Amino acid sequence: MPKHLAQPEKTKRKPVIDFSAKEIRIPEKKQKKKAKSHASKTEDAFQTAMLNKTLDRKFSLSELVLALLALVLLVVVYFLPTSGLVRLLSFLVPFLLAGYSYLFEAFQEAFMGIVLGRELIVSVASLMAFCAGSYGGGAAVMIFLKLSDMALAYVEMMQAEKVAALYSLRSDKANLVKDNGVSVVKADGLKRDQVIELYAGDVVPTDGTVIDGTSVLDASALVGGSLSFPVAAGSRAISGCVNATAPIRVRVEAEQKDSVCSTVLRAAENSWMHKSSQERLIQKVISYATPALVIAAFLLAIVPSISTGDWRTWLARAAVILTVSQLYSVVQSVKLVYDCAAVYGSARGIVFKGHDVLEALSRAETLVFDKTGTVTEGKYRVKDVFPKGVSESQLLFLAGAAELSSIHPIARAIVAASGAYASDVKVLDVEETPGRGICAFIDGRNVYVGNAAMMEEHGVEYDMPSVPGSAIHVAIDGRYIGHIIVDDALRDGAFDAIEELRMSGAKTSVLLTGDVHSSARKIASVLNFDLVKAELSPEEKCKAVEYLMSNRNVNTTLAFVGDGICDTEVLKCATVGIAMGCFDKPEAVEVSDVAILGEDIHQLPKAYQIAERSAGAAFLNTVVCGAVKLLIAIFGAAGVFGLLFAALLQCAAVLFEAINALRILNYEETRQKPRIKWRKGRQKNERSDESFI
Repeated sequence: MPKHLAQPEKTKRKPVIDFSAKEIRIPEKKQKKKAKSHASKTEDAFQTAMLNKTLDRKFSLSELVLALLALVLLVVVYFLPTSGLVRLLSFLVPFLLAGYSYLFEAFQEAFMGIVLGRELIVSVASLMAFCAGSYGGGAAVMIFLKLSDMALAYVEMMQAEKVAALYSLRSDKANLVKDNGVSVVKADGLKRDQVIELYAGDVVPTDGTVIDGTSVLDASALVGGSLSFPVAAGSRAISGCVNATAPIRVRVEAEQKDSVCSTVLRAAENSWMHKSSQERLIQKVISYATPALVIAAFLLAIVPSISTGDWRTWLARAAVILTVSQLYSVVQSVKLVYDCAAVYGSARGIVFKGHDVLEALSRAETLVFDKTGTVTEGKYRVKDVFPKGVSESQLLFLAGAAELSSIHPIARAIVAASGAYASDVKVLDVEETPGRGICAFIDGRNVYVGNAAMMEEHGVEYDMPSVPGSAIHVAIDGRYIGHIIVDDALRDGAFDAIEELRMSGAKTSVLLTGDVHSSARKIASVLNFDLVKAELSPEEKCKAVEYLMSNRNVNTTLAFVGDGICDTEVLKCATVGIAMGCFDKPEAVEVSDVAILGEDIHQLPKAYQIAERSAGAAFLNTVVCGAVKLLIAIFGAAGVFGLLFAALLQCAAVLFEAINALRILNYEETRQKPRIKWRKGRQKNERSDESFI
């Protein structure tokens, strides 16, 4: 199915696993209209194509040369001292040279009964101009239409080249390990549990687990920055990374189409599937404006001609109005801007899932942050152990045994410090409560490992920690046996990044965390957060986000920034869900609206700035093109603008739109560090945690 016939409108973001053309469906409202005739269905389909048109003709140097040659001939013929039939025939040469393809398509549209087709209306306008004696205007319409199409096609070609460059991240072939040796196979045919071998310099074709060998994987091309990490048996191998040093063997865990790299490529190539509200509004306006302008043009040609008898003058003016009625370039220019922004972001490790996401992020004035893995590194370490009635090793071992099945970063830190393995102890009936902790049945005893809220929930009296950090309390059969202090370092550059966001237009910054109050308030104070709420479960984080969304300013949005693992539901609650550091987390890429693949927190203000630039460029294109067409309609009807000047002015507007889109696609970053003032005494950070819930 042509992609311009399938435009699923997105009301609430849902995880999208496969963007392939096979799974694109015509919207439900079109499927229900079964009673319509075949001709009506054809016309509806064509009108949808006009509103969402991506040029059928590709950029061609020969076509451009032909259009320029026609333009030169038009100028020459215009100043030749000819008259009568000779002058008409001389203007037909550049007219046919530039417009032969449009005339052929106009004939097809007329044959199909599609009266509002772009080529048909433009061709009729040109013929009307010739009938009115405005030979230069009739030829100019076709010439400048061809030049406009070539300008937009050139932008599409440049965008396609950027997308093609992204495909170098994905390997087409893989070295499949078999019983009789290693053979080269197509990477898209790899199945789960197959084993592949990667040599130095090979690109990892799909996600998997290293089973043999040690090496270093370079993820710089994938995340848009410097990132490499060592791998050994048991480590994850992420698609799009380059094996830098020694050969390794990897067990395939996902088909190539479901890998992280493929998800990034689909997002870059198919962001058009989720249109912005601006595009939807323009399409709605066009659906009424185009037939209204066509009717107005024919009325202008007929009514005054009857009353005055000067049909040539009014026919020429009607031709001007008719050329203005084709507004597809407005939609196309907005679409191109957002497409270019999506490709630009993907090349830098920032995945935008649609035009609506870019638009919504550009209006985000409230930014809500999860703490772990977002403003902090997410790499907890055990700082201190305070046993009560047991030894330190016993306290750590019991806590580690209970946390063996958990994927939370704090649990991983405790397990690593305890040295507990699944083979060392029999753990039964593990129950994890998000935002609280874990209950486990170990060697016939109930073990509770969690925060103060969990201890209170089970009626356990606990000791207050005497040192800063996150306290993890441990109890056995209702008896308190001590607590473990863990801490997490702030991300390098977190303060600068948040201040840069604030300077870019994010007015309110909020910190939500399941950590204890003391730790949360310390971080909020250091990073200048406006509001902070601690000791929250995932459900309570969702309620906090919903409350903030209900109290935000009109025409603004809220963005939530998390790691995409422990805060999946919160990402879905927010207007824009942003997952950070998810190059090795395909599930986080799937559930988020914006996926920042790298660990560099400065990618966050970069994503915000990309969204702002694209939304601003899209708005500017709409205003310029709309204003030009409005002026042409008014002054053309009044006889001030002739058809030749009107065609030239419209072509200039399209060239402006194309250049604006190219600026987004080829934007060279000159990132300057923001001038940051340390704001002392910010009382907002010391507010009660109940101040907004």
